[in-house]
Amino acid sequence: MAKILIIDDTPEYISMLTSLLPEYEVFAAKDGKKGLQLAETVMPDLILLDINMPLMTGYEVCRRLKNIEHVRQIPIIFLTANDGSDFEEIGFKLGAVDYICKPFNAMVLKARVKTHVDLYRLQANLQQQVDKNTEEIRKLNYEITYISASIAEMKSKETGQHLRRVSEFCYLLCKFLGKDETECEHVKIASVLHDIGKVGIPDKILNKPEKLTEDEWKIMKTHSVLGYNMLVDSEFKVMQLAAQIALEHHERWDGLGYPHGTSGESISLVGRICAVADVFDSLLDKRVYKEPWSEIRVKEYFESMKGIQFDPHITAILLDNFDMFIHTWKSLLNAKRT
Repeated sequence: MAKILIIDDTPEYISMLTSLLPEYEVFAAKDGKKGLQLAETVMPDLILLDINMPLMTGYEVCRRLKNIEHVRQIPIIFLTANDGSDFEEIGFKLGAVDYICKPFNAMVLKARVKTHVDLYRLQANLQQQVDKNTEEIRKLNYEITYISASIAEMKSKETGQHLRRVSEFCYLLCKFLGKDETECEHVKIASVLHDIGKVGIPDKILNKPEKLTEDEWKIMKTHSVLGYNMLVDSEFKVMQLAAQIALEHHERWDGLGYPHGTSGESISLVGRICAVADVFDSLLDKRVYKEPWSEIRVKEYFESMKGIQFDPHITAILLDNFDMFIHTWKSLLNAKRT
């Protein structure tokens, strides 16, 4: 059943409107303040709003409703005994969808209410379908990106979930930094490709269990630029972000990283985020060249490298929430095993 909210300071009009609209679930408020509260609580499909009310006029109530994110799309019909096009013009400029004069013609009122309720519900259903399709496309893009990046990871014989874990940690760090959901999701997807350049590194170097020679290490470090070159010409924002991450996730805060020795905030924020996420997961994980580190040892390493290898602020976020990140790491690890 559709819901109607009536905001009117005259009890007789509230009773009349309620009796005229028996097919709807009707809620009522006798002043603007209560009306605003009910609108957010009830989330009606239509608001019938009187203009001439004491303390807060209908115009002011409408203005405030349109400034509230989750109710601003609810259609508003102004009700008034005022006559003249000026009143209608003000109402439409404030965002109302219709204007009905008192006293009401019952048939006209019912027809207009039904029209606007049906239209609002149709638009809401269409938006839900769009949101659902958008979410499916987002998930598909993430899976395709993950599969593409996995080629490089399988080549290097690293654990299959390293990419997913790093992307999850990048997302969490981005959230702790106060970024909005869209930006955090973009970083999550883009960071999956941080090591895509490893497809260009010879297997004998990539999977060597011993320490690399100086020449081998020089070749290994080229994977950052290789990854950047693979991604940078894309027209898509997420791929350009991925190119930046691929290039900079081995740069260091003190400028002693690679490939360009960039330092401090000259390194992009996404590069600094991924640097922390990548090393955090790599130290905890087993690799061909090392056994997994203990949680205590990992924490001590980040404490010692704060402001040296890693951005001090991002490192502080990791350390302040270390138990949560460890719990997340274990959860992702267990999810893979099951």
